[in-house]
Amino acid sequence: MSVEMPLYKKSKAPIESWRARFLYIYYHPDMNKGAGAEDKFKEISAAYEVLSDDEKRSLYDRFGEAGLQGEFDGSGSGSQGVDPFEIYNTFFGGSDGFFGGRGEDGGLNFNFRNMGNQDLDIRYDLYLSLEESVFGGQREIEVSFFETCDSCSGTGAKSSSCIKSCADCGGRGGVMKTQRTPFGMMSQVSTCAKCSGEGKLITDHCRKCGGNGKTRSKRSMKVVFPAGVNDGATMRIQGEGSFNKKRGIAGDLFISLHVNEKQGIWRNGLNLYSKINVDYTQAILGTVLKVETVEGLKDLQIPSGIQPGDAVKLSRLGVPDINKPSVRGDHHFIVNILIPKDISNKERALVEELASLKSCSKEHAVSSNSSGTFESNKDHIRDPKDNASGHRDKCTAPLWNSIKGFLGQKQSRERFASVTMTNTSLLWRSGKPDFSIMLSVITVSVLTFVLTSMRKIQRNNSSHIQNIRKK
Repeated sequence: MSVEMPLYKKSKAPIESWRARFLYIYYHPDMNKGAGAEDKFKEISAAYEVLSDDEKRSLYDRFGEAGLQGEFDGSGSGSQGVDPFEIYNTFFGGSDGFFGGRGEDGGLNFNFRNMGNQDLDIRYDLYLSLEESVFGGQREIEVSFFETCDSCSGTGAKSSSCIKSCADCGGRGGVMKTQRTPFGMMSQVSTCAKCSGEGKLITDHCRKCGGNGKTRSKRSMKVVFPAGVNDGATMRIQGEGSFNKKRGIAGDLFISLHVNEKQGIWRNGLNLYSKINVDYTQAILGTVLKVETVEGLKDLQIPSGIQPGDAVKLSRLGVPDINKPSVRGDHHFIVNILIPKDISNKERALVEELASLKSCSKEHAVSSNSSGTFESNKDHIRDPKDNASGHRDKCTAPLWNSIKGFLGQKQSRERFASVTMTNTSLLWRSGKPDFSIMLSVITVSVLTFVLTSMRKIQRNNSSHIQNIRKK
């Protein structure tokens, strides 16, 4: 069966293997029962037979369809006058093709040198300070790029006569390997190894570009980066890459942002964090410290009684949201309390006095809440009176010693008064009335009054008896 078709354009390369596979399946008689499907399948099969035979393809490339005369017997396995590449262009190229609208002149572009503009893209690393990443800004950078060589116009050859067509691929830049499959003849296109997909060989290279067809240049440009950018973020500026005059396209500029670390400040999300050292006296009493932020030195209020590991924050001094600049994080300060290893004797005495005062206050607090403690802890039940008496023994020992001395050694009334005043000052410092001590004082006063009265009565009785004896 003879198939009449127009000759193919030699500038067109063969289709990709997956598209050929699709056509074989689509027009296979077992898959497509439509009118004309069988004839189209035979056309495709005939074209594949030409492409699968290197000798036949070479004859066709050199002599056209005249070189194929006598190679096909019209039995359907081949066809006289069949242009295999034109069949592909018929189905895949042109506005009427099955995959029309691609490549130059409406057909598929199989130029292996023009597989996109990825080779024209430029990548640049930009390093920012922490403040720049928080507030944003602009930088003037110098970018190195490639442009088409003016001497050879991008061909890489010294002159046009130094450019020869590649014999292995016929100037297409790719070679086709065809094999039989259950779906028919399948073809796969690969880059020509001899010309590296260029489709041509250069006998004498351009001296300016060394045969690359492009030269390296530099240009300065301003780059604006937004506030709140993250470390590792990438910015894309379209059309600022290398430019190919021959192809008429430009690549893009990709800028990778790197944020330098700042001593004492680190970032987590939108929040900033720092560690601060606080003296133990400042932690007890509270204070105001000068701290470093991205906006300079700020006052940080340290509340009294702060604990190690607690955090104090300055609101809205963190990182703004890159998508919503009105939202901004906080700056958190983690407290580390400094405890001195060596202290002076005077400081040690003051600390010991403070510890003694705290111990007395703590025991008093325990005795005041003893009833509740006993109900919740039945394994250690004690009489509340024992706690009260123990508290009195420790906190009012000077008072009892003074009273006992007064009763036994007849100390002066001024000594008793001075002792009483001293213990009254202690009670005042405790901040809370101690009814047990007050009861003790009243009891002692009553006993003193009774004993004094009894001694007075005894002396009166003794005097009365002596008077009677004299009489």
